[in-house]
Amino acid sequence: MAFEKNPDKSDAASVPATELGLPNPIQPNAQEAPRLGSVDTEREAYERGVEDGKRARMQENPFPDGSSQAKAYEHGYLDGQKTEMRQD
Repeated sequence: MAFEKNPDKSDAASVPATELGLPNPIQPNAQEAPRLGSVDTEREAYERGVEDGKRARMQENPFPDGSSQAKAYEHGYLDGQKTEMRQD
């Protein structure tokens, strides 16, 4: 059985990713990914958000915008509000 050539594919040779400035997908990355925040710091941010949510005192989020700690604080704040509403 003969296969027909796919008209969407060209005969051009493929270019290795490394020649295009991309990392080699086969070998592990030589550079370690930067840590965005430790789990303990996120847990502390979440717990602080819960306490602020229970007290209904939302100040400006004390953590840097877009950080994992800021996100944890916001989730904690909302969970704290829910907890406080259930107790009423």
